[in-house]
Amino acid sequence: MNTDIVYVRDLQVAALIGIYDWERQIRQMINIDLEMGWDNRKAAASDDIKHTLNYKAASKMVVELVKNSEYQLVETLAERIAALLLEKMQIPWVKVTLGKPKAVSGSREVGVIITRKRKAQVYLDIGSNIDRKRNIHSCMQQLRLEFPDVVFSRAYESEAAGFEGDSFINLSASLQTDKSYQEMLRYLKRLETDHARQRSGVKFSSRTLDVDILFYNDLILQPEIDLPRAEVTKYPFVLYPLAEIAADFIHPELGLSIAELAKKSKLDQNILQEIKLY
Repeated sequence: MNTDIVYVRDLQVAALIGIYDWERQIRQMINIDLEMGWDNRKAAASDDIKHTLNYKAASKMVVELVKNSEYQLVETLAERIAALLLEKMQIPWVKVTLGKPKAVSGSREVGVIITRKRKAQVYLDIGSNIDRKRNIHSCMQQLRLEFPDVVFSRAYESEAAGFEGDSFINLSASLQTDKSYQEMLRYLKRLETDHARQRSGVKFSSRTLDVDILFYNDLILQPEIDLPRAEVTKYPFVLYPLAEIAADFIHPELGLSIAELAKKSKLDQNILQEIKLY
């Protein structure tokens, strides 16, 4: 894992912060340190500023947030700073140190230190050809409970690929999670098992439920692990539903967006028939 850090020290901003009446009237100086995860290798190799993390922009947005805030707790303000930087700067993690000078008699400063990670963007392929609608509908319900912001593509029917069997229903899902790749993999295996998935060892066979991780951020684990999944560009029932919900996502190996891959693909989209699940 890359551990490069871009930091900003002793950023000072006057803000309304505190629980006492006088603190709601008089601005106090807040001291802020930022540490942001960033892979500096590309910038170092190219000596080009466009590959660096724009710490000036990060500092400016933090200053604007803090000087316009009226929170009572430094804990709340630190969380808002972390959330802002994770969203706007697209950094994998941030450490925020926020202090109020002389908040306790005899002390130089009192405050909080928090470290927060950006949630991982995950794309899934979901398929079934045994009791298809019931299993997929149940799977979708379970994913919504675990990941409230999950988004699904439309569902499509297509013939079984690689073996003789009943037609499959496939769709894609997009979600964000705090789970690691391995944790996400274990969760999906349990989900499949809960839907009576049999693991016979045969690669191409009928499935009650098949849920594969297509992408986990821009993580590349090839050739040891099939991530990104090769099926993305191999099968129309994977690529085209995915393009509905991940058009702008850049394939980390191929360097093209999913929309571009779908447009350039020679896969036959006509074999897919949209199907209503309920």
